Amino acid sequence: MFRKTKVCTGLMLAFGGSLAVSSLPAMAQQQLERVEITGSSIRRVDAETALPVTIIKVEELVKQGVTTVEQAMARIASNQSNFGASASIGATTGGKSEADIRGLSGPTGVNSNKTLVLLNGRRIANHAFDAAAVDLNAIPLAAIERIEVLRDGASSLYGTDAIGGVINFIIKRDYRGLEVSAQTQQPKAKGGGDTNRVTLLGGFGSMAEQRFNVMASLDFRKQNVLVAADRKFSTTGILGTSRGAISDGTSGTSFPGDLNGFEPSGPLCNPPSSVPRNTNPDNSGAFQSCRYDFSHDVDIIPQNEQVTGLVRGSVAIAPDHTISAEYMRAHNKAISKVAPAPTGHIMPATSPFYPAGAPVGSVPDLINPGAPDDTTACGFTNCVPGGVANWRQVPAGKRTSGDDTTTERAMLEAQGLFAGWDYRTAIGRSKNKSTASVKRGYVNDDLMQLGVWNGVINPFGDQTAAGQAAIDAAQVQADTLIGTAKMDFVDFRVSKDLMQMAAGPLSAAFGFEHRKERSSFEATDITAVLGSLGIDPDSDTGGSRKVTAVFAELNIPITKQLELNAAARYDKYSDFGNTFNPKLGLRYQPTKEMLVRGSINTGFRAPTLYEIYQPASLTFTTDNYDDPLLCPGGAAVPGASAGVVCGQQVLQRTSGPAGIGQPVSTLKPEKSRTMTVGLVFEPSSSVTLGVDLWKIVVRNLISPLPEQAVFGDATKYSARFVRCSQLAAGPGPGQDRSDVDVCLNFPSFDPIAFIDTPVENLGELHTHGVDLSAAWRSGATPSGNWGLSMEGTYITSYRYQRERGGAFIDAVGRYSDNAPVFRWQHTLTGTWSQGPWGSTLAQRFKSSYTDQDPAFQVGAYAVWDLSVSWTGIKNLTVTAGINNLFDIDPPKSVQNTTFQRGYDPRFSDPLGRTYMFRAAYKFF
Repeated sequence: MFRKTKVCTGLMLAFGGSLAVSSLPAMAQQQLERVEITGSSIRRVDAETALPVTIIKVEELVKQGVTTVEQAMARIASNQSNFGASASIGATTGGKSEADIRGLSGPTGVNSNKTLVLLNGRRIANHAFDAAAVDLNAIPLAAIERIEVLRDGASSLYGTDAIGGVINFIIKRDYRGLEVSAQTQQPKAKGGGDTNRVTLLGGFGSMAEQRFNVMASLDFRKQNVLVAADRKFSTTGILGTSRGAISDGTSGTSFPGDLNGFEPSGPLCNPPSSVPRNTNPDNSGAFQSCRYDFSHDVDIIPQNEQVTGLVRGSVAIAPDHTISAEYMRAHNKAISKVAPAPTGHIMPATSPFYPAGAPVGSVPDLINPGAPDDTTACGFTNCVPGGVANWRQVPAGKRTSGDDTTTERAMLEAQGLFAGWDYRTAIGRSKNKSTASVKRGYVNDDLMQLGVWNGVINPFGDQTAAGQAAIDAAQVQADTLIGTAKMDFVDFRVSKDLMQMAAGPLSAAFGFEHRKERSSFEATDITAVLGSLGIDPDSDTGGSRKVTAVFAELNIPITKQLELNAAARYDKYSDFGNTFNPKLGLRYQPTKEMLVRGSINTGFRAPTLYEIYQPASLTFTTDNYDDPLLCPGGAAVPGASAGVVCGQQVLQRTSGPAGIGQPVSTLKPEKSRTMTVGLVFEPSSSVTLGVDLWKIVVRNLISPLPEQAVFGDATKYSARFVRCSQLAAGPGPGQDRSDVDVCLNFPSFDPIAFIDTPVENLGELHTHGVDLSAAWRSGATPSGNWGLSMEGTYITSYRYQRERGGAFIDAVGRYSDNAPVFRWQHTLTGTWSQGPWGSTLAQRFKSSYTDQDPAFQVGAYAVWDLSVSWTGIKNLTVTAGINNLFDIDPPKSVQNTTFQRGYDPRFSDPLGRTYMFRAAYKFF
């Protein structure tokens, strides 16, 4: 019952839904031809291999209102990515989105680096800011026919990064015609978040008839900003956590500010953003300090815009030989806003704005501070009476930042048949360049400090005309980070049926690949005076390497029912050495209704150039923390400022081995072992059932020690805390007290200068689970064609170590370090069609989990999408629908890893019920 066709590329056969190929009867009528399946280099007519592959037809995604690849990945049950467009808010991500099959980058990961993303079977350059993974915004969705998701390790064929699996975006073939489409999505709720998209797709020429084809696509999409204040679930960070209603989710740096803990405004603060914090956990009792509810001021969806295009031309220079040229370009822009910047400025007692009744301490004379001196009260030779104003720069406005990223790939390809061998070869270059910038609200720290010192700027209330003019003059508009990643590549592969055996053909494939990778990362000079940006001006880095690989694959029919597939790849890196990764797969079909499959393989991930060459640099932690010594239990010790040591982001120092003078070989590649066993059962032509058991072990995890781990066990990781008193005058980032503002401003109570978390090999990750799938197709009936499909992933176990030989942490079903691991995810899709009408009803589901605060449980999340399509006019397709049909809000979460609070933006959609309309017309 398993048909052998050119369209199906795996064993998830004939599902009548969005995660499906077309129905089997329709496919069986197509001409059979030899095709290459994701996960194998052997071209074959039989598309059912020993590998679990999910196929997503893009035309079905379009019906559901999907406008980006990030949204498409949310409809893959095995994907647990926590890196999307929302992550750019308050962080330096370049606006990228990433995929993470099996969630292997998981709780400790700072990016999704164990899933390989391909475009038509070949790599594109990773995003430049960390060189860890492909930016999904680079994929030209309008030119894509289908997405093939290999849910198995594939380093034996593709090399590095393919530990969790491979996502292969397949370009349309031999396209002819001109199609124009326009689409809009409008949320029901007030505010922004609306999306508009226009696509053009054209092609001419027929490979079969005219021996050439040219295709081009252009896709423009724009989404407007959505701010936290426009959604009830995100408008405040005061969520009533177990620590207290006010402390978590707010900042101790408020406006009006405080002076060494003295609050000039008293309990009045400045609501709604500035709120009082009292002594008791329920916020009753005596006034303690003002806290800033910054969540109200942030964007929850950034303004974002994508323009992608692809041009591909192919010509058959002979009956069995085709050459092609291809160029892809994607441009992604995002603008986001967060709350005004927190800061601390030295204020002399002579300032007209020095608060009455405030204590007068000793501060460095900024005009002539002298040298660092531990014997004086201010920590420098020359001191004057005064204090430190700890305040939020509300008069400067919200911090507005931008990301501008361009990805390109140019390639020449040849393929055909020579002497009985199928061959495919290409040479090309891919490049990613990303630039981060500041637009408004980021001010020159030196000029602001000068304004406070000179008594012009008032940290405690309204500004005079001169004060506001000084703040406006300090505004900075400039590029801050520039990253570039380049990859030159050449590859060649051949495949052939070597001989005919009693059970079938003995087939083989051989291949060669060579890449040169270059990466650079530059922090511009202006970052030195933008303290609230959290970027070290000394973080410039760059590196290059060469990779050469050979690989082979053999398909052996043992009996008519049993087939063995063996593959192996040898990679040689110019910087860290070589690696060999084999794979064995079995395919057993005892009856026409049943297929059993299994595989075992090893994999690896080479450390990225950024991980190797990153210099020692200082950035802010993502979460807020209490100083374990100076703010135990959330209360500042006498003499320490709560606005400095309680509930604050602190600096974190990271570095790669080469960046601090250690050998490149200090960092070892990650290594993995993956096993899968699966069963596909098709009792009738209308029903298909599938189950795949999988197990993955990853060793030598590459990552900095999570900041949550450092603060979660301050005793165990005490050596990771570096205090101001441990720093002396001297060169190098993080080695000089003058490099760390908190040390310059608050020397008297010795706060944390930074925590030290270099990139290193941590421990192991062990995870296993099961993929389930089911599909039913009615075939033609008087009421139309009906279909129902489900695909789900259940994670039985997910355990990892934070360090070599350390205790295993059970992460499944709970928030661990910086993200949760969902125990169960599924997509459920129902389809109907009759005549010119069609409809799709789809559900996306994520199970509940224990939140970052273990006292809270995040509820399950289920969203339904409904769409109806009509093709009653020739060449015209009209689609209307409602995404989030039942207007479900994201489940409440008290996580404080992201700037958005009240929910987790990485795994839910804040838009609510959204109306969608699309019209497409094909001119010829």
